[in-house]
Amino acid sequence: MTETADEVLGKSQRKSKPWVTDFILELCDKRRNQKKKKNTPDGRAEYRKTNKDIRREMKYAKQRWITKQCTDIEENLAFNNTKKAFQLVKDLTKEKFAKVNSIKDKRGNSLTEEKEILERWTEYCSELYTHQSRWTEYCSELYTHQSRGDPSLLNVEEPTNEDAYPILRDEVVAAVDSLRSGKSAGVDNIPSELLKHGGESTINMLTIICNKIWQTGEWPNPWTQSLIIVIPKKGNLQLCQNYRTISLISHASKVILRIILDRLKPQAENIIAEEQAGFRKGRSTIEQIFNLRLLCEKHLQHQRELYHVFIDFKKEFDRVWHDALWATMKKFNMGKKLTRTIQQLYANASSAVFAQGSIGEWFHTSVGV
Repeated sequence: MTETADEVLGKSQRKSKPWVTDFILELCDKRRNQKKKKNTPDGRAEYRKTNKDIRREMKYAKQRWITKQCTDIEENLAFNNTKKAFQLVKDLTKEKFAKVNSIKDKRGNSLTEEKEILERWTEYCSELYTHQSRWTEYCSELYTHQSRGDPSLLNVEEPTNEDAYPILRDEVVAAVDSLRSGKSAGVDNIPSELLKHGGESTINMLTIICNKIWQTGEWPNPWTQSLIIVIPKKGNLQLCQNYRTISLISHASKVILRIILDRLKPQAENIIAEEQAGFRKGRSTIEQIFNLRLLCEKHLQHQRELYHVFIDFKKEFDRVWHDALWATMKKFNMGKKLTRTIQQLYANASSAVFAQGSIGEWFHTSVGV
């Protein structure tokens, strides 16, 4: 697919600044031609004049672009289109981080060689996504203790209401349409746009592959691999913990993952507590904020004490214990094939860090989602 795309579509050229106009590009072409005649006094004078014109036009064009962006932001906010407004703000105030040429190891020693930095990132991420963390050990002990009072957590009978029907073509079409454009590709280097505009042959092939995974539980290797990139947060950027890790997975694998999610949602909605608002369609934490404020006002009005507990989990998605996840899915009768398909995905999951322009060694990930 990638070879055909390279042959038919080719590679996109580097984009210029958004405020660069056709007139500025014409001036740049003119300057490029004048550069060949700089060996004469008249040629040098013309070159300097054109160069000055380009700088002036660039300055005014940038000012006009910023003014237009601000106007668009105000208009979108006026029409309550906050998503578009905040995207414009993000484009306008995009942060640029200085390149960090050193990182510290466990002992606090600075590493400056590219190979050493990549090895340190691989070491940090592999420890983050394995069972060796204290958090997963604690979860294991707690879960085992709780299961003594509830044997069904560990010994679960096979579910009886399993949805055994195959993955439908319409499900694949809907999943492909839901892919977001402009997102980085995974290890297979296939962008989402290629799948969305691949036509009938792409849909048919994805349907065959998804059904093979659904029936056998065997995933293609590129679909179980992820590239980890690190994005700076606040604090000392020489410390690994001050970076956010993001996994880039294959867009093709997102197709079956979307189908699995759509099949899982109706069952999950019957299990999740009514009070939960986050991560649910049609719900918002704004409702909970309103309820919380109402409680505070009523207790203040009646001069009664009120206690709140706020829990902030550290790297909660990175430390999900898989064994507890499988047992929980079985306990709530999520379906044998559904559970097995997800279980096999994580059983074969592997990751590698992409840093310093290179990919580190691959390692198995045994915790996290």
